[in-house]
Amino acid sequence: MKIDPPFQKIRQAAETTGLSAYFLRGGCKDGSVPCVLSGGVYYVNIPALLRKLGADEEKEVAANGEG
Repeated sequence: MKIDPPFQKIRQAAETTGLSAYFLRGGCKDGSVPCVLSGGVYYVNIPALLRKLGADEEKEVAANGEG
């Protein structure tokens, strides 16, 4: 899946991913969401975020003995 543009402001990233803007903003601030800060504006790295979410899901499935 190609995401265009790969770096999106929080509001657009929320629409793209289905995650809340509140969650994304907090994750940008605490470092759990891959992003860059440019002039006070966070740009979420959507491909990296989706990979991270997928990787976390795979670890959880393995830990629960599913799959």
